[in-house]
Amino acid sequence: MRLFAGLRGRLVVALVAVTMLALAGATVALFTPLQQRLREDALSSLTTSATTARQDVEQLPRGDLRRRSRALLEIARSLRRVGIELVVLDRRGGALIGDPDLDLHTSFTQVERVLHSRQRIARVVGAGADAEALVVLPVATANGPATLALRKSLKDVQAARHVFLAGFERAAVISLAIAVLLGFLIATRLVRRLRALRTAALRVAEPGPGGEVPADASRDEVGDLARALARMQRRLRVQEEARKAFVATASHELRTPIAALRLRLGLLREDLGADEPDLPDAREQVLHADEQADRLARLAADLLDLSRLDAELPLRREPVPLASLCRATIAEFDVSPGARVTLHDRGAGTAMGDPDKVAQVVRILVDNARRYAPVERPIRVVVGDASVAVENDGPPVAEDDRELIFERFRRGGDHDGHAGFGLGLAIGRELARRMGGDLRLASAGGPTRFELTLEAAEEGAR
Repeated sequence: MRLFAGLRGRLVVALVAVTMLALAGATVALFTPLQQRLREDALSSLTTSATTARQDVEQLPRGDLRRRSRALLEIARSLRRVGIELVVLDRRGGALIGDPDLDLHTSFTQVERVLHSRQRIARVVGAGADAEALVVLPVATANGPATLALRKSLKDVQAARHVFLAGFERAAVISLAIAVLLGFLIATRLVRRLRALRTAALRVAEPGPGGEVPADASRDEVGDLARALARMQRRLRVQEEARKAFVATASHELRTPIAALRLRLGLLREDLGADEPDLPDAREQVLHADEQADRLARLAADLLDLSRLDAELPLRREPVPLASLCRATIAEFDVSPGARVTLHDRGAGTAMGDPDKVAQVVRILVDNARRYAPVERPIRVVVGDASVAVENDGPPVAEDDRELIFERFRRGGDHDGHAGFGLGLAIGRELARRMGGDLRLASAGGPTRFELTLEAAEEGAR
């Protein structure tokens, strides 16, 4: 029973069952029409022989139309050689002329109908081994109306039927044997491939995503499953590496502002706990502590954004008026120190996306530019038809850093101590691509230009 509990046994049983059903259908579709055709051919052949015999009888002179005449016996013997029995009756039906050895009323029960109706009869009577073809037809002889009756046993048809069945049975047995063999071979190979995938899945599940999935180049469903599992394994490996990097970098990034915050608070405690508090120094420590708290808040916000991106939460998709959105976003920086931000509207500026996320990307680009742009040179936000570019006149981006700066926790060179956490541009690019657009470094210097491109909104959606 264990053989049929697995996939291999079930596949073999299913293939055998399908083969048997196909053979049964072939038997019904072929055998019955074949048997009927053989019976019809036998009756047609007998009808042809009856027509020839009638012509021979009608041509006989009056003197040969008598019992046991040589001419009638010759006609009967020629037909008997091919298995046909012949009876010729006179107009009264009582006198047997031709082959007197036949029992008229037992063998030719249809003859009396023709004697009275003078209509031709051609049919198969009986069934199985007793089936026979019968043809009865009227004859106009030199002695007047007569009746000609021919009968032929259909044992040849039954013999052909048995030959067909015997051949079909042999073919069925061979077909079932081939089906079992092929089913076993196919099922064995399929089970072997599935077991290899199961082993690979267990390796991925238990030790981790480092295990390799066996390559399967077959263009079937199992091959597709193997390739999908391999893709999943590679994705898990990348995610695991990203998780490890995230934990290591996040812990390091958190450790620095937390240590600085604790240091500032300790100094503040000392200043305020002295007999004569050093209020100017205390105020300075509070400012430094506030900077570190703000740094921690920004890091926490970035980490939350990353978790939302990794969770692939759905984003809204609607027409976004880029000019007005950028104007509102730029206004957020007017109250903070740093380079001035100006807006340049050069296009229709309506794109498809999530308004909150588009504003977040613009905010990331402006904040990144303010870290490096000289205070005396403004930052320019340029709105195109379906794009937003942020330009600054700060130091150029190094050649080796042009793609590095878009990776998580990867930063370019620290210019004047203003390096961030290495998350802003990575979050911006991922948000842009989730909205069907992209974020790229269009110019690395003179000026430095980051460009956000989105899908243009249709006319009716604006």
